[in-house]
Amino acid sequence: MTMTVLVLFGSLRAASISTQIAALAPRAAPAGVTVQNAEGLDALPFYNQDLDTAQPPPPVARLRAQVDAADAVLLVTPANNGSVSAVLKNAIDWLSRPRENAALHDKPAALIVAGWSPATAETHLEQILRAAGATIVSTSDRQINLKTLRGHHPAQEPAVHTAIAGALTALADKAERSRTTNAAPTA
Repeated sequence: MTMTVLVLFGSLRAASISTQIAALAPRAAPAGVTVQNAEGLDALPFYNQDLDTAQPPPPVARLRAQVDAADAVLLVTPANNGSVSAVLKNAIDWLSRPRENAALHDKPAALIVAGWSPATAETHLEQILRAAGATIVSTSDRQINLKTLRGHHPAQEPAVHTAIAGALTALADKAERSRTTNAAPTA
């Protein structure tokens, strides 16, 4: 069965490490997993409940539809000042509402944080995703310390491929278990 993982990355800069990591995801995907990068994060207005109506702004509606169509999400963010990028936090804010029908509610989610000191940002992102209602999928390689890249492109570092492949495999496993559980007949 085919699974779709949507990658949300928290940088708008074309050559950012997060963008480079997200670009590697399709090549690191296990068999049966299709990876798509989310589009339009740069077009999202800052979250404003006054705009979050039955007809939200078109970029918000498109992003919510992308997440709804995916079986799972992989979030890749730079560690900005010890936390999550504003771009990604804003997207999560839009995806966590309306609470009763949020796109992230019960959605399997894995994370990768890249930075010189990514530990705090990793903790923040996990807390934010839990509060948004996502189902966190544990992976062992959630931090990519920029020191390990030694100035190289992430594609040249086996640890980056391992982190991405591990996250995508864990997401596919969780999404498959969720499908099986939800499809099981009830007595």
